[in-house]
Amino acid sequence: MSLFKGAREQIAVRSADSPAVDRLATELRIPSAAARILVARGMVDAKACREFFQPSKDGFIDPFRFTAMEKAVNRIRQAIEKGEKITVYGDYDVDGITGTALITRCLRLLGAAVDYLLPYRLIDGYGVSAAGVRQIAESGASLIVTVDCGITAVHEVALATGLGLDVILTDHHEPKETLPAALAILNPKVVSCNYPDRDLAGVGVVFKLCQALAQATGKGFPFWEQFLDLAALGTAADIVPLVGENRIIARFGFERMHATKNVGLAALIEQQGLSGKKFSTSEAVFQLAPCINAAGRIGDPRRAVELLLTEDAGIAAACARELRNANSERRAIDSTVWDEADAWVTANCDDEHDIAIVAGNAAWHPGVIGIVASKLVEKFHRPAILFAIAPDGSARGSGRSIPGLHLLDALAECADLLDEFGGHAAAAGMTCRSARIGAFRERFNAVVASSVSPESLCPSVWADAEVPLSALTPELFSCIRGMEPFGPGNMQPILYCRDLHHRYAPRIVGSGNKHVKMTVTSGALVMDAIAFNFGDRLDELKAAPSFSLAFALDENEWNGRKTLQMRVKGICQ
Repeated sequence: MSLFKGAREQIAVRSADSPAVDRLATELRIPSAAARILVARGMVDAKACREFFQPSKDGFIDPFRFTAMEKAVNRIRQAIEKGEKITVYGDYDVDGITGTALITRCLRLLGAAVDYLLPYRLIDGYGVSAAGVRQIAESGASLIVTVDCGITAVHEVALATGLGLDVILTDHHEPKETLPAALAILNPKVVSCNYPDRDLAGVGVVFKLCQALAQATGKGFPFWEQFLDLAALGTAADIVPLVGENRIIARFGFERMHATKNVGLAALIEQQGLSGKKFSTSEAVFQLAPCINAAGRIGDPRRAVELLLTEDAGIAAACARELRNANSERRAIDSTVWDEADAWVTANCDDEHDIAIVAGNAAWHPGVIGIVASKLVEKFHRPAILFAIAPDGSARGSGRSIPGLHLLDALAECADLLDEFGGHAAAAGMTCRSARIGAFRERFNAVVASSVSPESLCPSVWADAEVPLSALTPELFSCIRGMEPFGPGNMQPILYCRDLHHRYAPRIVGSGNKHVKMTVTSGALVMDAIAFNFGDRLDELKAAPSFSLAFALDENEWNGRKTLQMRVKGICQ
């Protein structure tokens, strides 16, 4: 076995038409480097760029463009008028939890008798289950509204119908050939839905349902605006493209989050030390979402929904502390599984034959294998699927992919070895018998080998613009901040500077010898740079007479003083 290591990153710079750059810089009165970023991303029209920098709430799409929206709204209004019980059937991740809380709050404000049900990850698994449907029927409900799940639940929806329940299905996952026979399906990926934006998260779909209910009941914008904070949090956490309507949801939702009226969300924000701070994708994804996710990963996801529904400050504070503690426990479990999975890859995977990573272990916690799979992809730049094996021989898996491999399509070619599977291009879940993991590993590797090029197994850093060090000004940074919120489809711009030199010798900072601190120069100009997780390349950097960096332009605050700083993404000589 060879030592399984990822290749060094390849750096490339996107091309941009120079006359278009000059024209845009003049018309928008922005630095040339900012105009180059926009043009490289295909944004050459000044009017469209102004709308991008200043998105408007007028950009929200009419929710009734969902073909089945009117039917869904009419059925919910009928249930409210007749006093029927509605049950929201959600999911246990941040998208599902925020969506469950959002639509539950909305329905209660409209006078509905509503409860909610979320599966336990460790007991029920993902999605709508027959047991859950029977539980809802026995509770006396007559209408189910799913959130972030159900698009493949053909048999479960049929069971619900047979038990006298109507089902309004809201989801954003990829449908299969046969759709459930629900009363109404709201899923932008279903062709017959006719909704123009296919990228909504699960919480985004129920946000549109809330918007439609507000319009139908004459409450309008003031009613549905209050749910933008939950919609933004779930949208950012689900790592959907932050373009189109998602970008508008995130932009205005983050603004609302700064002074949220949601008692539970405010308690969590305070618990995480974020009160009074400006919100962006980073705060949502790395500080709030993990606490909410932890409830579903290692415990009862209802606690997170209770947090987002309560109006009692004491209950909210207690729930927020509980979720923070759950996240600390999750991190400890995550660390153990990561160490074991990383060691397994090094000992068992071969550079030539293991195009993908597939591993299973009875000691691994099913609530964290998706997180660890993501870390394996980041380190080795190969698709990774990890299985947690139960005592009865069943195995629950979670996978993450790389650009260029549609994970759900790849799994479809292994369907005979799996009991169930679902997801999308970048992430998926599956179940199988542990005895089949070996055969699945061989098949999946063969599928991946036939689907990706060798180049796709090397990490690539695409810079939006090559600039001199002199271009890194506060004006450019202000323009870049105006492009927020960042996320898939609108990532933080990456810049590229050539022929840099060290002002001082680079040094290791932080714990674990992982990070490199540099001060770089070009001519008389000087700037600080931080290279996270580049500690193993310190000697290479010290020896380089000159080098080039791909980096994001950030702002570093130290002792109350703010300075611009390069956050390194790639290094070449």
